[in-house]
Amino acid sequence: MKGNGLCLVLLSVIIASVRADTYILYDTKSATSDLNWALHPQTYGWEELSGRDVNGNTIRYHQVCNVDEEEQDNWVRSPFIDARSAQRVYMDIEFSVMKCEECRETFALYYYQSSADIATSTFPPWRENPYTKIDTLAAGERFDSSTVGAEGINRKTLVISPLSRRGFYVAAQDQGACMSLMSLKLYYYYCPETTHNLAYFSRTLSGGEVASLVAQSGKCVSNSVYSNNEVPKYRCNSYGEWRVPTGSCHCRAGYQPNEELTTCQGCSVGSYKPENGNIQCQACPAHSLTRSVGADHCSCVDGYYRADGDSIHQACSRTPSQPKNITFTLNKTSVSMNWMEPVITGERSDIFYSVACQECESGYKNCRSCPSTIQPSPSNLHHLTTTNAQLNNLKPYSHYSIKVGLQYILFVIPQVGKPPAFQWVNISTSESGPPQIQRLRLVESGQTYFVVAWMSTPTPTTHLLEYQVRVFQNGHKIKDINVRMNCVVYFGLTKGSKYIAKVRVRNGMGYGKFSNDLYVATSSAKGRSTAGLNPAVIGGVMGVIAIVIIVIIVLFQETRGKHKSSQEQVSQCPRYLDPLIWRTYVDYRDPHNGVKEIATELDQTKIKIECVIGRGRWCLTVCRGKLISGKTSIPVAVKRLKEGASLIDHTNFLREACTMAQFDHPNIIQLKGVVTKSIPAMIITEFMENGSLDKFLQGKVNELTASRLLEMLRGIASGMNYLSSIKYIHRDLAARNILVSSDLVCKVSDFGLSRTLENDPQATYTTQGGKIALRWTAPECIRFRQFTSASDVWSYGIVMWEVMSYGEKPYWDMSNEVVTEVLEDGYRLPAPENCPVSIHNLMLKCWSYEAKRRPHPIEIIRTLDQFIKQPNLLLDTKSHDASAPLLNPDSPTSLNEVSTLDEWLDMVKLGKYRRSFHTNGINDLESLVHISESELDRLGITSPAHRTRLQGGISTLRQHLGEFPNTRQPQV
Repeated sequence: MKGNGLCLVLLSVIIASVRADTYILYDTKSATSDLNWALHPQTYGWEELSGRDVNGNTIRYHQVCNVDEEEQDNWVRSPFIDARSAQRVYMDIEFSVMKCEECRETFALYYYQSSADIATSTFPPWRENPYTKIDTLAAGERFDSSTVGAEGINRKTLVISPLSRRGFYVAAQDQGACMSLMSLKLYYYYCPETTHNLAYFSRTLSGGEVASLVAQSGKCVSNSVYSNNEVPKYRCNSYGEWRVPTGSCHCRAGYQPNEELTTCQGCSVGSYKPENGNIQCQACPAHSLTRSVGADHCSCVDGYYRADGDSIHQACSRTPSQPKNITFTLNKTSVSMNWMEPVITGERSDIFYSVACQECESGYKNCRSCPSTIQPSPSNLHHLTTTNAQLNNLKPYSHYSIKVGLQYILFVIPQVGKPPAFQWVNISTSESGPPQIQRLRLVESGQTYFVVAWMSTPTPTTHLLEYQVRVFQNGHKIKDINVRMNCVVYFGLTKGSKYIAKVRVRNGMGYGKFSNDLYVATSSAKGRSTAGLNPAVIGGVMGVIAIVIIVIIVLFQETRGKHKSSQEQVSQCPRYLDPLIWRTYVDYRDPHNGVKEIATELDQTKIKIECVIGRGRWCLTVCRGKLISGKTSIPVAVKRLKEGASLIDHTNFLREACTMAQFDHPNIIQLKGVVTKSIPAMIITEFMENGSLDKFLQGKVNELTASRLLEMLRGIASGMNYLSSIKYIHRDLAARNILVSSDLVCKVSDFGLSRTLENDPQATYTTQGGKIALRWTAPECIRFRQFTSASDVWSYGIVMWEVMSYGEKPYWDMSNEVVTEVLEDGYRLPAPENCPVSIHNLMLKCWSYEAKRRPHPIEIIRTLDQFIKQPNLLLDTKSHDASAPLLNPDSPTSLNEVSTLDEWLDMVKLGKYRRSFHTNGINDLESLVHISESELDRLGITSPAHRTRLQGGISTLRQHLGEFPNTRQPQV
């Protein structure tokens, strides 16, 4: 039967949400003509009708009520509905079902996804598969003839999800109900465009699941930036609500946010905001203003200024006036200064004063900055907060020009138009008392004499008259000796006795303080002893000492008849006892003071930089330049410490200068001077035209004779011997640290490193300036951190190898771990191509495992001299293992003694693999030479060092047997 007025309405349950919006995809109530739904069957099933809803509006709807027929299967299908990229679609449905005993009270809803409108009268098939069921609906309300209006209408909201194609169809299946589909509305939720925390978020569709949160990245509004460089995000839930915001934007400097945090507005005139952030603009400080909207700072008004270190939040201030009533009081070698505060302080409390000192020639001409020996009080004369200062330790008989003024609060104001006005005062000092003698040393002592020397007085302005040496024995003064030189020979003493010596200076003001006591003991047996001399220097000094002793003996013989033999006698020694001869290298703990004592301070204006030639450690720039002296100039290398270098970098920079200042040898790079009193700090050395030795050799492969190479090696050995003689250990001797002059003189460089050894076998020496590869380092340095001159000899042997191989990298591409392991096994570098055997043998001596067996630098020099004088010693250039990657000095000199595989394995110290070789069918030398690298894994040889040793030995064996390096295929 047909139902009258059937209508079924599905109640839409819409979750209220702030800013949630929907987009309607399809709504039958908005249709103004036929709905054009597909029907199956075409007759006696669903039919489309017109009617009115409960509000009296005309609608088109579908109805079915063919309950008289059995086995009903009636379908109705919507047109193609474009999903518009939605993944989750909601469906509001209204329907009605009639009460009927023979009628079914349920029906089913389905959907079918498609990328295009492809439906026909037969496709998709009119059956449950391939549709996806949405739900089976049952009426909560049913109507009969007594039901009126909306009482019998059912309303429901269903979800179609997830959707992955362009669109879909909706279908309803009836199997015997009497019902009407009154309306169908399909829609999805989306989050509308919004602005939150100064970030704009575009329209965003909800996700496909009920718990989906679709993240949308925001863009900062005008005049704002990301906070903490984090892109802001907002999440859209399945009901079109914005949720879970993260990140935000901040207004730029000069802009402030509105209350809703949706826009950034420029600061008004007279206000500013200096930083990015969401704070409000603030009024300009006193005596400052802005002239436009959106200012990030306020400028001072005319006549007012800010210091370089002032905050922009600080009020502007006026220019202070100069200090008043400056007075000076001179007291021998010191001068005291006092003054009064200025009348106008510029409304500031942080004003300070500056005192400058210059030392001048007679008539106060040719003035220059005072030396560092002058002691100011307070120590920083450029930033005085008191109204007094003092300069101490001025030189006697000297002229000084001193100025005092007020500094303009850490800056000189450019707008003022004139520099600060200083008041100059000229003063002259008279003579002062003599200084105390420093570094009194015992040079030599014998059975009846001793020789002592000391540092000369530092300046001629003390008007030295003489030195007085006082000698004590058993607590009693023996004699005062007055001499003009800075050394004395005292003889005629008792054998095996103890003495005390001290010395002081006398000038026009009288005697100064005595030096510290020097304890001296004469020997009881023949011979002589020395103090303050290291063994390498003694030989040179003793030659001169012998001449002096001969002169002393002559003088002694002439006076024997006039004095008793037990009477003490004195001779002034000549000035051969310069302190540089008997001093050793001094490691200054504070290089800031050390460089002032021993290095020459140069005027920065006398140094002309030409170009940058490299960059080094400690924030260094290395330049080529010229040192100007009068009308002449000499080429120099200039190391400049970059601005902003740390205190550690600055200390290391000065430590290298302290080290170089103590060296004086033709094969050591010469320090010309330093610049420490101005910025940037500089170290000036002689310029070496050919650069580093390794790069020089790499560009001269096979162009230099063996004799020339030996002369270069001898120069390096001579420099190394000098360093050893003054007890300096280089620790980083390598070709890269040798510089070459235009006439091919080699000079050792790169000083001042502070090295620490790590325990990792892959490690390098970590230094203040970089890392040093282990392949130049002696084994005991790696294992025990024992650095001696002998460890420098090991490194020198590597340098020899670099020179003879024309700058090739030692141990090639082996890792540090492999190098360390093979050295411990006794293997050494083979002779480079065309290297004479005698030179390679000298290398092997330098690489002796025991440090005490390595040659002394003197012995190396003598050997090289012999090679240079007798070139015939270099004729043999064939080394029995020259083709091997590594050489074991303890191995047999010939493979002729090896006839079996086992003997060969024992020779290369790989005997532990004997069983593995035999098990895999390798039983003789002929099989060994054909072994492939892939078979080493099957043999169980995994150690990189053992693989390298095995491959090198096989290479040598192939040449010995006359075999080609063919390899056999590994056995399966």
